[in-house]
Amino acid sequence: MLRNLSLGFTGLEDLNDPFEGTNFGFSDTGSIPARNAIRVFKGHFSRKFAVSSLTRNPLNSLMWSHYGDSHRGVVIGIDAEECGLTSNEEFIIPAQLGEIIYVSTKNKDLNGVPSQNHLDELRASMVFNPDIKNYLKQAFLYKSLEWGYEEEVRVIKSLTDFKFGYHSTEDQLLTNDGRWNKVRNNYLGQPMFCYKIPESGIKEIYLGANVYRNVARIEEGANAQRVKDNLDFLKSFGCKLFRCEPDVQTWDLMSVEL
Repeated sequence: MLRNLSLGFTGLEDLNDPFEGTNFGFSDTGSIPARNAIRVFKGHFSRKFAVSSLTRNPLNSLMWSHYGDSHRGVVIGIDAEECGLTSNEEFIIPAQLGEIIYVSTKNKDLNGVPSQNHLDELRASMVFNPDIKNYLKQAFLYKSLEWGYEEEVRVIKSLTDFKFGYHSTEDQLLTNDGRWNKVRNNYLGQPMFCYKIPESGIKEIYLGANVYRNVARIEEGANAQRVKDNLDFLKSFGCKLFRCEPDVQTWDLMSVEL
């Protein structure tokens, strides 16, 4: 992210929660089972849109454990507006509208019984009428209450304007202005749509509590130089640089500015 000044967006079905995109609230009393309709809708939204997941809190210990390489990683703090993530023209759901809604129960019977015509129209049409926007919110902005610790905010991008979509295999530049490109995770086979952000939009960098423990183990020869080069690279952004450490008197993480 820092070296390429880009923010990654991924498909709905490539996220780590299998319940993503299953909150459409179809009734299960028609000729098309609700399970089948939800599968079609989830597949559609995963191919037509991409999501970037952000969090409000850089000092959440669970987030560091689950997404920060067991406190050995890095958290990058950005200004959403300065990075263009609040643009209604660029994003179908910009950051200021992407607050995740955490609920204990799913929608039920909200959208009635799905018909074949209903599914065919969904596949063929990308007109953002009120129904489509409503489905977008249900697909992307609802999660189980147990995920509430993430304090997640999402930004959703429509892929319909891109020449190369989800299934194209090679890395591609997607827009003439160079703001979007697609790269493929060779290990998982998943595409990632990368959005260029300005260096000035990066405001804070946090080093995990276990970063320095790892540094101490490898601080010899070439490894020591690599560690120094990486830290110098982080400092070159001119933003606030912190290291995290556990507070000895509470269960909270503290940040100490370097």
